[in-house]
Amino acid sequence: MEYTPLKMERVLRIEKLYSLHYFQFAAGYIFPGEKHNFWEMVYIDRGEADIGAGKQVLRLRQGQAIFHRPNEFHSIWANSATGPNIMVLSFGCAGHALRPLAGRALTLDAQMRGILRQLIAEGQECFGKVLDISGQTALTPRESAPIGSQQMIVLLLEQILLLLLRQARGGQEASEPEAPHLTEERNAADITNQLTGLMREHLDGSLSFEEICRQSGLSQTALKAYFRRYNRMGVMEYYQRLRIEEARRLLREGRLNVTQTAEALGYSSIHAFSRQFKRLMGVTPLSYLRTIKE
Repeated sequence: MEYTPLKMERVLRIEKLYSLHYFQFAAGYIFPGEKHNFWEMVYIDRGEADIGAGKQVLRLRQGQAIFHRPNEFHSIWANSATGPNIMVLSFGCAGHALRPLAGRALTLDAQMRGILRQLIAEGQECFGKVLDISGQTALTPRESAPIGSQQMIVLLLEQILLLLLRQARGGQEASEPEAPHLTEERNAADITNQLTGLMREHLDGSLSFEEICRQSGLSQTALKAYFRRYNRMGVMEYYQRLRIEEARRLLREGRLNVTQTAEALGYSSIHAFSRQFKRLMGVTPLSYLRTIKE
């Protein structure tokens, strides 16, 4: 039997990666702007920010993204009371496939947000845990990066872009209407959002696993299973990561030193804080400060 191969259609192709950042900006932070000859994606993972795109300014809220076309001047103004968490990813993509996405506030649905979390995690495996070095102009893969990690990042990015193009072709933003009977995935996302809010209210370390279970209304076994499946980590590990995320934000603001940051987040000692920080970020708090200042 003779087979005829199908020549695969490629709607778009990511050819180069220029930057991958995940910032915890201080409230009031202003990035005055720049332009360059490649695409850039800005995604608001937490909070909100005003994004300058050419001659317009758009306010993006949590879960929204914007794509700056090549040579478009763009800026960021973190004008809310709480500093936002923002992912910035710049890349080369030839052709005109991405034109429908340019210069608009796009809402990412639960599927896209999940893929984006995978992309950030893959980026940390490939380039290191610290992704908030403002002046970085080149990505340097680690020698210990998993095999194919660069390709995995590109595949995840292309998947998000294709889903957004389908959404744009449908003529409407992503929506997640309430249904009488929630799917398991949606229910799990609601639980995660609820408990993330609870954890952020208790970043001083005062929250116990038993209290988190009580607030969720789930048994310990069920809650552990939800977090393992949908967040790829344990409940308390997730909580500790949120605390270290807040520590990075406080250190970037510069109003507190390392000792004061440890105290503000309820760590028993600066040594306990430093151990936890290094375990999750791969560097000590002092090394992190030196890195972002350089």
